Order: sequence, then structure tokens, then C-alpha cells
Amino acid sequence: MRLFQFCTTPLVTLTTLSGLAVALGGCETSNIASPLHTHTAQYAVVAGEHVDVPDVDMGSSRSVQKIIDQGRNHSQVMDILGVYTLEYGPRLTGSTNLENAQRWARDELASWGLKDARLSEYATIATRFDRGPSTGKVIRISDDPDKENTDMHTIEFSTLSWSIGTEGPVSGHVAFLPTTMSEYEANRGGYEGAWVMLDPNYGGKGGIRSTGYMMRDRMTLRHEIREGIHSNDVGSDSADTVAGNEWKGTFDYNGSKIPATMDIDESDAGITGSMSIDGFAEGPISEAKRDGDSINFKWTHSMGTSDITVTIDGDTAAGKSVATSGNEYPVEFKRADSKAITDEELAAQDEIDALAAVLAENPAGFISSSKDERVWTTSASDWANREISDYPIDAEVNVRQSDYDFITARLHEGLDIEVEFDLNHKLTAGPIPTYNVIADIPGTEFPDEVVIISAHIDSWDGPGSMGAVDNATGSAVVTEAARIIMESGVKPKRTIRIALWGGEEQGLLGSKAYVNSLSEEELSKISAAFVDDGGTNYQGGIPAADFMVEYLAKASSDTNGLFFSQTDYDRAMRDDDPDNDEHAGYLDVNIRPTGGKIVTHGGSDHASFNRKGVPGFFWDETGRANYSYAWHTQNDTFDQAIEEYLIQSATNMALVAFNLANAPELLPRDGEVYSDEAAIQRNLEPIGSIHDHSHD
Repeated sequence: MRLFQFCTTPLVTLTTLSGLAVALGGCETSNIASPLHTHTAQYAVVAGEHVDVPDVDMGSSRSVQKIIDQGRNHSQVMDILGVYTLEYGPRLTGSTNLENAQRWARDELASWGLKDARLSEYATIATRFDRGPSTGKVIRISDDPDKENTDMHTIEFSTLSWSIGTEGPVSGHVAFLPTTMSEYEANRGGYEGAWVMLDPNYGGKGGIRSTGYMMRDRMTLRHEIREGIHSNDVGSDSADTVAGNEWKGTFDYNGSKIPATMDIDESDAGITGSMSIDGFAEGPISEAKRDGDSINFKWTHSMGTSDITVTIDGDTAAGKSVATSGNEYPVEFKRADSKAITDEELAAQDEIDALAAVLAENPAGFISSSKDERVWTTSASDWANREISDYPIDAEVNVRQSDYDFITARLHEGLDIEVEFDLNHKLTAGPIPTYNVIADIPGTEFPDEVVIISAHIDSWDGPGSMGAVDNATGSAVVTEAARIIMESGVKPKRTIRIALWGGEEQGLLGSKAYVNSLSEEELSKISAAFVDDGGTNYQGGIPAADFMVEYLAKASSDTNGLFFSQTDYDRAMRDDDPDNDEHAGYLDVNIRPTGGKIVTHGGSDHASFNRKGVPGFFWDETGRANYSYAWHTQNDTFDQAIEEYLIQSATNMALVAFNLANAPELLPRDGEVYSDEAAIQRNLEPIGSIHDHSHD
């Protein structure tokens, strides 16, 4: 029985929920296999070209057909997605929603007959954060005391996960944050109970992600001012700082340059010091070595250990930071002159003094603007270790650019308005356990050898988000793949392990802990680990080292030619490129040879395996959906899902896992298997199709 009712079509077609307008307007149908466009011979796809299927003995034809029938004709992937998103909602690491969803997944896998279905604890956190329904609005104050105030406008917004909320709805007048003490004096007494608007800085660098990191900065600064930690005297420690030791600069996070400080003290005893990224992380340096003008050191901080190399050229230093995830970020510094207080420092101190004066009046909270119509959610600093007693008390909401502009426009028009936010944040003292969900389909001949299919089940939790395309879609695909295999009654020779990782959004925490718990022997017996974490598009391929291509081309070949999208076909046939017509609309799997190693990225849980020498694969998500529209924002909702794509992905995941589990040997490993050089492959254009970039 379906848990959620969708429009239905005959077996030869599938419902597509590609957006709310489609869902309200009727079914957008796509054929599983178009009668006008049917491939008669099985084929593999390698480097975008149709090739003969490699002659490797894998799953039997009868078993493969059972999997295909179950995956194509009896899919429950949308029902499962509905449970994860509509029933449990967003699933922040350590939250009640996530734990309930994990328990449901464990119990469902066990009910299908998977063995040792369990919640595997990988860590604890100090405080549980549960976000309830949260609202924001603009209220027009009536100039007639006999008439009620009226709601003018609904605000879409986000706040940092693991941050303080409000005790019910809090309304207040609007004031703008002063940047100097003279500006503050002009409005002294006007900030008590106010929602304080921050400079939107629309012309500043950085994309939507930068807003969250700036919110972290501001949260830390306000907290330090209230706690008396932040100095109110720019010259107070200048005399104690040795000229030349301190370097001021930036850490470039994907285009957002975050202020950073590096302190390096060289002596006969060696090189010591520390480094900090404002409002994000700080800690000592170690293992520092100089090679000519370059210095390399390890920087240990709350998020892990980074490997940093800088080359010094006079009073400047530039280089890169390599995070524990493997991602690289540019850094650049200038030598600070501790003996002189610059005009910029004086201006910065004046701004801090003005903020301290505003905080002393106890405003209702602060309002900042996003860079566009999305509001992006991330976490407060030190979220895993912060006790409730140490939570900063000032709320900040980040609103859509249009909402920010609406408020400022009404104020400039002279309207008497208030803003009201109800931030339903619940903090629960820990320790709170965090989990992965693990379950096995045991192998009949080589049970200690394993093929892993996985996705991360956690999500961000901003108001409005259901955590759908990041990553309930991937979790639904993996869960459905497990159901397909069990319902088909097929028997893999090797164990197929299902894993729903926790803590991916905070740094691949669950998958890292899992691989770190394994012995070298256990790692050597993992054939491959597959991760679905790219949204609602279909599994259109994977990058593979050349020596892996034959096995992967064979394992994925059973999917090719089976799934056909009429929507994708029509879009391709409307373009001006006749060369893509032959294969237009087919949801095939392209194995992309990348040379001597798997050239991939470090942005998801497959990277945890790659760094241990285990072949890890992140499925290329190919198709018409725009991942960035919903990713980490209020738009990440169930209606973004495209059913035909998810059916292909779940069936393909089941087929590839089953075929590799029945291969003659484990997936070949020929020396090193991994190179972190590629960008994440999302929104790839299908072979013989086109992609809509209208939201990019």
C-alpha cells in the first residue's frame, strides 16, 4: 500500500513530480521505455560512447530481470521519500527528527529481512538542537487606536542551527545598526526591544554560502562583547606583540574571504605559533618546517587538522590550506605592524564600540540579508561541544534579499511597521548520541567481502526545508535499492551493506568514524562504496580509474536502454544539435575513465573510503533538476523530487551492487585509487539531452 497518494499512470509510464506546478496541474509522464525509441541490443556506455558489454560473469540474467521488474514496475521510492521528508522533515545531526527517521529506516530494513540492522553510534554531542515551526512577518501599526494592526508581509528566513531562539513571538520596531559611536548617539535609546537591521553589503564578494559564515562571525563577536572577552582598547595588547610575528589576512572559502590571523614565532628551538579564522576556528600550529621561503605546518582546530603551506615574500605570505576533507582553500596574509594603530583599526574599534552600546540596550535581535531569494542554513561555531549555558543570547535571522528590501522600503516610505519573529528552537542538554544506520544482505559465498551502497540521511533544517534533495532523495534511493534486492529474492555471493550516514553536513563525521573503526583487513575486503548525494537527478555515471572501467561498465550495463524520459527527449529534440538526437531521452549510465586514479572530489562520504584506499564513488547526478536551487535552502522540499529519475537511480543502484557482489573478484585496485582534483558532478547534461540552467 502506498503511504502517500500520487497521480498514477499505466505501467509503461511514470509520474514525475518535478515541481509544485506540475503536481497541481496534473501528471507529467515519462516512458520507462519508449515504443518509438527502443534499443534492441544491450550495451555499456564508456566515455560517453556506446560500447560492447565487457565479457565478465556477474549476476545471472534471471536474477537481473527480477531486480529490473521490481525496480521499474513496483517502485516504492516516492513512498520512502515521503516518509523521510513529509513525516520526519528536516534531519539535523543529533536532532530528534533524525533519530526518529534513523529508527524507522533500521526497523524497515529489518522487516524486509536484512540482517543486523542497527543504529551504530559514532559520537556524542553536547547539546541537541530541535527546530520547531518558525515564522516571520512584517506588521503595519494602525494609526487608529480602535483598529487592529495588520500583517503586511510574510518573511522567508533562516537562522544558524545550534543557536538561541525566542520565547514565542517577539515583535519590535526596526532600527539600523550604527557603525560609529556618533551614529549611535544620534539614536541612543532607540534599540531597546528593536529588531536591528545589518548592512546588507550587496556589493560584497562571496555567494549565498558566505552569509552563514558571516553570521557565525557576528554571533561570536556579540557573545565576546557581552562576556567581556573582546577588548575595547585597540592598543591594549599592541605593546606585548612582537613585531613581525603576527600576520593578518584571509582564508578564501569558495570565493568568500574570511578574516584570519596567523602567528609564527621562529627561534633556535623551532617554529611555534597559532592560527585562527575569525568566528570559525582557532588553535596551535605544530610540525612546522621551513624550506627556503616556504613554511609548512599542521593547524589543529575544532573541525580537525589542516595542512598549511605559505610562501613568504617580504611582508606578504600566500599559500593554501588543505582540510581534513581534502579540499584546498587559498590563504594570504600581510605582516602586521604591532607598533602602529592604523586608521582602519580605529574605525573598526569605533564600530565595535557602537555594537557594544546597542547590545547594552538589549535589542530583540538582528536581521541580515541573503545574497538572493534563497536563505542558506549552516551551524553555529563549536556546535558539537557547546553547552547550553554557553549559548550566545542574541538571535540573528537571515532573510531573503526581497524581504530585506521590503522592510527598508516601507521604512523609507514613513510607514509605522514592526517585525515579528517566532523562532522555535529547543535545546536539550546532552550527551546526545549520533548514529549511522547499517544493515546487511549477507553474501552466500564470500560473506566477509562487501559492496556498500550508501547515502547520508542527515540534512540541514532551516525553516521551510524538508531536507529533500540533500539528501532524502539519496537515502530513499538506497533504502529502495535494498527493498528491491530483498523483494526480488536474489542471492548475492558477497555481502551488500546498506549505510545511511549521519553527520555528513558537518564534515563526513559518520562515514569517517565508520572507516576509522575498520581494520586493514576489513578495508581490504570492501569491493567498492557507492554514495548517492547529488539531488533528485538520475545516476548518470561515475568517474573510474582505467583499471576499474571494465567491471563498472559491465555492472551498470543492465540499466542502459531501460529508462526513457519523454520530457528529456522532447527538450533535446527542440535544441539545435542533431548529433544528440540518437540517444536523446535515455537515462543511461556513463562510466568516465579518469586515468590511473579515480579523479573525484572530497565533498561527500565516498571520500572517507577513498582516503583509506577503498574505491569510493559519488554518482554523477544527470538531468534537468537544478540542485543549487534547493541545496541547503528553504526550497529543499518534497515537490522538487523527480520520480522517474529516482526510480532509475534505485534500480541502477540495486543492479550495480548485485552485479559487483557476484563478480569473479573484488573491484580491481591497482596501487593508489584516488585523486581529489575534480569538482562535484551535479546537474550534468544527459548524453543526448539538455539541462535547464534557468535557476543557476
